[in-house]
Amino acid sequence: MTCGPHFAALDALDRFERKCGLRVVATLCIFAVTVFCVFLWKTGDEKLVQSYATDAAGYNKAMASRLCGSGRRAVVLYGVFSTADKVLWRNATRQQAQCHLNSEMHSTVFVVGAARSEREHHILRTEAAMYGDIFTLSCTENMNRGKSYTYFKEALEYFPCFNFYAKVDDDTAWVPARLSKFIQSETRSTPVMIGRHESFPTIHEPFFWIERFIRGGLRDISWTRHMEDYCAGMLYVLNTAAVRMWVALGTIDVSGDEDMRTFYYMKKIGAQVVNTHRAFHDHMRQTAGVTEWCENITNTSLAVHGCKAIDLLTETFASLCRV
Repeated sequence: MTCGPHFAALDALDRFERKCGLRVVATLCIFAVTVFCVFLWKTGDEKLVQSYATDAAGYNKAMASRLCGSGRRAVVLYGVFSTADKVLWRNATRQQAQCHLNSEMHSTVFVVGAARSEREHHILRTEAAMYGDIFTLSCTENMNRGKSYTYFKEALEYFPCFNFYAKVDDDTAWVPARLSKFIQSETRSTPVMIGRHESFPTIHEPFFWIERFIRGGLRDISWTRHMEDYCAGMLYVLNTAAVRMWVALGTIDVSGDEDMRTFYYMKKIGAQVVNTHRAFHDHMRQTAGVTEWCENITNTSLAVHGCKAIDLLTETFASLCRV
């Protein structure tokens, strides 16, 4: 009498184990198929990205031939940092004919990261073919992950006919003719960095660690502890010697604000810093950032940062190139 329920319980347990076993097998099969599909998708995606990079290299070479062909020697290449989706911002800058963004002394290109999608590739390919001013880097688009270093390194490789290379924020308007003459006056064989040179605010314990977390999260930015000054990221310029010496150092694995890191590297190579002082300033209508840098545009203004709307950028270019 006691065996019946006992065997019934064992039978139920056996059925349960078999059912669970089938479910485990099914789950493993689904997982394996998913992994295989993701592998195929990623492989195909990487092949597409590689084809995008090949196209971009072709456009870069064509632009290099146009800008540096026939033995041309020029003063400065202005590289406006942009992203694929900022089409309207690039067009607004291109339309500033009164500012002469391209001349015998200087040229202007838009600096973007490598395309990661068909949409980005289509945008950049179209603009490169139409305007011939898209400079696509080998790195993907990033913030504070080496875009600036890659720009200077690859600009020197593609466009060796320039004596200086400028990194320009896309919310900065500048007057190329006067700025290029100022830059040309600083021509020398030793490394030079040109920009608005300011003191770095001293951060005391424990505020340093709070600032460190805000700027770098868990990444190490302890190198900023010993920085006493820097050049503002709105627009700064390195000469050929500075870029070559920076590249010779190789990439240095430090984190934090990328423009401050550039200055950090310049200090390491012993670059002379040329201070533009208040000739580089923020727009009076800027609502964020270092508001004490906000000034009215005068005939001494060379670059104005903080043009956070396209209309304001256009208006500022017009004001700069008129005074």
